[in-house]
Amino acid sequence: MVNLIKTLTTDELIRRGPPQHFTTSAKAWKEKLVAWWETHPDGPQRKLYPAHYEMLLINLLSYGLSLLGKEGQDAADKRWLLFAKGHSLDVAAANNGTFRLKSKPARVELAFTLETPRGTDLILPRGLEISAGEVSFALDDQQVLKAGKVALSGRATATQPGPEANGLLPGQITQISAGYPDVSVTNTTTSAGGTTAEDDSSLLYRAAKAHDRISKAGPKESYRQQARAFSPDIADVEVIRPEPGRIALYVLLTSGVPGVQFCADLKAYLDPQSKRPQGDELSVHPAELVRIHITGPLKVNGDFEAAHAASEEAIRKAGLIWSQRLGDYLALSALTPAVRLIEGVVDVDLHVSNLASRQLGKTQFAVIGDVDLVAEAS
Repeated sequence: MVNLIKTLTTDELIRRGPPQHFTTSAKAWKEKLVAWWETHPDGPQRKLYPAHYEMLLINLLSYGLSLLGKEGQDAADKRWLLFAKGHSLDVAAANNGTFRLKSKPARVELAFTLETPRGTDLILPRGLEISAGEVSFALDDQQVLKAGKVALSGRATATQPGPEANGLLPGQITQISAGYPDVSVTNTTTSAGGTTAEDDSSLLYRAAKAHDRISKAGPKESYRQQARAFSPDIADVEVIRPEPGRIALYVLLTSGVPGVQFCADLKAYLDPQSKRPQGDELSVHPAELVRIHITGPLKVNGDFEAAHAASEEAIRKAGLIWSQRLGDYLALSALTPAVRLIEGVVDVDLHVSNLASRQLGKTQFAVIGDVDLVAEAS
């Protein structure tokens, strides 16, 4: 059945721009004031010329009124969800029951060991700091190493939120407070999970889709919005219904593929008692990475090596958009304009050499691998 109901999308409304309530152009103000002076019954009703001293006053008034108009228009724009930024967006999104996700600290698994067993229990209190250089972690829960035992494990969270504590490899976290001289500590997993605060574009997207979260009946967008509210690091979510009663979520992070622990934490967050339909069997999976190879002739006027290096960098930078969305179409028109802006580049004809189709699957995202540009005589 053909859908005859056409509505404006969020992106279309944003492209149209905010409603203009104020005159912000000094030129428009000047035209208004001159027209009032020359034609309005309450004005002098005489012709003005550039040399008249009254024009100096009108020019000053036009500039001042345009500044006031810009301030008024800016204040009006910030009242609208689609055009608000920063704190104004926080307030506008709150009207839709949507709040900016704060930055999260990294977490890590630790192993504590003794050189020789103790005759009494050793208590490691909650909040005990373990560090690697300037990065510190605090023990999540109190741990008790029983008498006669020499090892135990625990989980710790970075003392400061953010991604700075991510990526510490096993064995890098080894420093413990001075009060435990006979205790050795090391991390057994790579620290992960630290995120920055949610950016404006993500908050705007969630707030604009807020009403999709109201239903617990299980519509696709409801699942997507519930999942995106878990972490500001989530870039996209695809919802697949392989059969009735089963829902599979495929998750893409701004940093790439999520780990096993992230998927498990997200599944636990989507509690059937409060977040999703109780009858659905839910599974959470990492999105599938597709590494693509870009090839094509590059026509250059001048130093080919310099143009080649700059073109490859431009291609990788422009192609980042494909690493932040699932199921995208690999439109090479997103890459070629960036290459043609490089100094010395006359023309370029890009191709994806290792895929039969440039349409990615619903659960796939693309990362540019090899870039092979061949010189073509100009």
